[in-house]
Amino acid sequence: MLTSPFSAPALREFRLFESADLDETRERISRVMQPHLLVPSGAKAGLSHMDFVRLGGVGIGTIAFGTAMRVDVEAVDGYHLLMFCVTGQAKVRTRGRTVCVDQSNAVLCAAGEPFDAVLSPDCEQFILRIDTDLPGTQAWSARLGLGSHIHVDSPALGGWMQQLNLIANSSALLDLARKNDGVGRQMGRLLLELLTPGHTTAAPEPNRRTASPGFVKRAEDYMREHCGEVLRLPDMAMALGLAERTLRDGFQQFRGISPTQYLRQIRLDKAHKILREATAGVYVSDVALDCGFMHLGRFSIEYRKRFGESPSDTLARRM
Repeated sequence: MLTSPFSAPALREFRLFESADLDETRERISRVMQPHLLVPSGAKAGLSHMDFVRLGGVGIGTIAFGTAMRVDVEAVDGYHLLMFCVTGQAKVRTRGRTVCVDQSNAVLCAAGEPFDAVLSPDCEQFILRIDTDLPGTQAWSARLGLGSHIHVDSPALGGWMQQLNLIANSSALLDLARKNDGVGRQMGRLLLELLTPGHTTAAPEPNRRTASPGFVKRAEDYMREHCGEVLRLPDMAMALGLAERTLRDGFQQFRGISPTQYLRQIRLDKAHKILREATAGVYVSDVALDCGFMHLGRFSIEYRKRFGESPSDTLARRM
């Protein structure tokens, strides 16, 4: 059992939705996380819910489906994910191995990694969502990448669990974090700092001064040439004649980000160039699809984060 069992009564007050409709559930969760596949395996549909609060670049929340469910994410995109079960259990496959997740065992999934989970009917997940562009997260993610399984009931994480419980049990703290971004950022950073020493030791910063190996440059060229297509990490690795781990670790070491994140940057830069130089009759939705973005809402969010304006704003100022 957990040294300090996790509970979240105050977090329940920040419920985003409840629904018995699978399509609505998928859409509402995608707004916070990313597009994903939901495959129910229960005898009947359940009542889904999601509670979620942003703490600056960190988000905490719970998700339950009310029935046995498979959750399939091609690659975690734009954030790192920690997940354990408040109730029930799950089998999570990531980085080529299966992690049994429950109240004592969590999985850490780095940005760019696949996430495939089979959840028990009574499973309620706790999720910690960590933005990849959060200051200092690059070094933290390097340590994160050393392993995907942690014991959240270990003595080393006692302080982290106590702090997590304190936040999730305080309506006043959660409400303050929502209203005051500075306070929220401090709460989020504290959770990360408390988590890190309990999981791994320090790792060196990614080495981007050393000349990149040839396969990284070949991968970059391949991404630019095929960025409008549906590209998954296994497909890219196969096309380049590489092991997935080699491709992933090479980008992490020499570019400081995952191959999936690098591909997204290429796609965003291409979309930006097209919109800036567009002639009459060009639509944002068409540009997004041509650049490999299947989810228009996600495209708009990532575009604004990178360029400081919406795609439609860029189009309106075209040359």
